Amino acid sequence: MNEKKLDKLIHKAAHIPIPEGLEKRLENQIDLYAAAEKKKSFRPYYIWSASAAAGVLLGIGIFISTVYNANNQKIADTYSDPREASLVAEKALTFMSVQLNAGLEQLTDAGQEMEKINNILNKHFNDQQHEN
Repeated sequence: MNEKKLDKLIHKAAHIPIPEGLEKRLENQIDLYAAAEKKKSFRPYYIWSASAAAGVLLGIGIFISTVYNANNQKIADTYSDPREASLVAEKALTFMSVQLNAGLEQLTDAGQEMEKINNILNKHFNDQQHEN
């Protein structure tokens, strides 16, 4: 729409008679909408504050539970005889050593297989380059 048409429409609208009491009805309606907005705005603060309080209570409960459980747990030795404890620890370390050595042996075997495969691939790659 160009400016001339817009000016004509504004000029026509300026000469339309306004009904009596329209301004008062509009003000009343605006006031009703404003009052409704004020009532709605209270609810989010109520929900937010209730959620914050629940979170604080939950945090306090977890803290108290953790402290209570930590105070009630006492560390006790598994073996009362030091020689028996030493033998069990030695057995566990020997088992770990055997398992570690087996894993390293498998890793070494896998490395040798990878080296063989790389040699074969390099040989074929070099053969193809010489052909071209």
